[in-house]
Amino acid sequence: MNIGTQDLEVIKGEVAGIREFYQSRMDAEIPPLREEVQRISSQLGRMQESSKEGQKRSILAKYVDRGRPRVPFGKYEGLDMLDLACVRSLLTSQMRQPMGLNPRMLEEWQTNLKAAMDSTTAGSGDELVPTQEAAALWLDVNLETLVAPLFSRTEMPSDPFDIPLQLGDVSWYPGTENAAVTGSALATAKQTLTSYELVGTVPWSLSLDEDSVVAMAPEVRSSLVRNAAEVIDDVLLNADTTATNNINADGATISKSDAGKGHWLLGFDGLLHLPLVDNTGQGNDHNASTSDSMFNEIRGKLGKHGVRPSELAYIMDVDTYIRSLGITNFRTLDKLGPNATLLQGQLAAVEGIPVLVSEQMKAADADGKVTSGGNTNSTGRLLIVNRTQWRVGFRRELTIETERDIQKRQNVMVVSMRIAFAERTGTRSSATHTGLQYNITAAP
Repeated sequence: MNIGTQDLEVIKGEVAGIREFYQSRMDAEIPPLREEVQRISSQLGRMQESSKEGQKRSILAKYVDRGRPRVPFGKYEGLDMLDLACVRSLLTSQMRQPMGLNPRMLEEWQTNLKAAMDSTTAGSGDELVPTQEAAALWLDVNLETLVAPLFSRTEMPSDPFDIPLQLGDVSWYPGTENAAVTGSALATAKQTLTSYELVGTVPWSLSLDEDSVVAMAPEVRSSLVRNAAEVIDDVLLNADTTATNNINADGATISKSDAGKGHWLLGFDGLLHLPLVDNTGQGNDHNASTSDSMFNEIRGKLGKHGVRPSELAYIMDVDTYIRSLGITNFRTLDKLGPNATLLQGQLAAVEGIPVLVSEQMKAADADGKVTSGGNTNSTGRLLIVNRTQWRVGFRRELTIETERDIQKRQNVMVVSMRIAFAERTGTRSSATHTGLQYNITAAP
């Protein structure tokens, strides 16, 4: 039975009327009959139960999104399983080394958290909670990523993980009755996914109590999701295993310990590396402002891989997108109608091919690479990719662990994942499924 807000107001009005009636009789010093008292008491009880049920449904309707339950009441009201997982991770680290902490505070914290966890996992065993938390976190991350959803995703049961492929065409011959034809020996190959680990840390003050953790949990969670989505898209686009003259830091040498840069050295090369380094014939120096021709110009580089619009996607930087708004054939979001949601992050389309805008696609120098220091990075880039020719793999999805560092007087939350990315052919130097239009200049 669903009870709406209007029904709740009616119930509350009836309860108030009954109470007023009862009070008026008492004020008039009219001794109510025993049966009447019982009747009124019984009716009040039913009204109160109905009111509680309606309030419960109202809270659940308010705090459930994407099928995800949230805590309906108490100190953790409004938090979902992922928020609670962050809090529980921190509590576990505190209890592991409780030196200098109030045992009563930790005990109350544990009791409150257990009650909150139970309220979000009704009907599920405790062993399912970590799985549900991981699923909730990964759902959030996937909804935020723009580049990763373009490609087929594989859960890796081993590392490395080989995906068998069948290459080559079947030979066809005229048929003759009662006569066998020559069979085709198909060439076979495999696509190997090798995962690499990405790790980030979030420091917490050692002196945090439960109230401050509750206040911080949603902010920490949103930061984790946003940063994880950004770094996934960043490495898929920009990863380059070369430390010196990296495509993201041309003219310099970077290391894995460099903040904001080390993740490019993850272990595999990304989409932009293919046309800029591996097969430079797939790159084109546009050396002009945005135009209709720049799309088909780079699409032509893909040959047979550029035929089907359903397999293709354009990715461009923000500045190039803004300058492209004046192009006649550039169909923007307001003109796409229901097709606007074909791919997450799609803001436009050209000849049926979705155009995505990524903040991780940075403005570059005239050679298509990002110069270290960024002083001359003022030209745009337009990437086109056949989505069927690349595959993303995850050996381990996002996980959260917390440790207590007494020397630094901090709790450190460690967030990590293991990701793989590979193109289909295995020979990047001759691959033609990805192209890049670079040196897109500002309009004169």
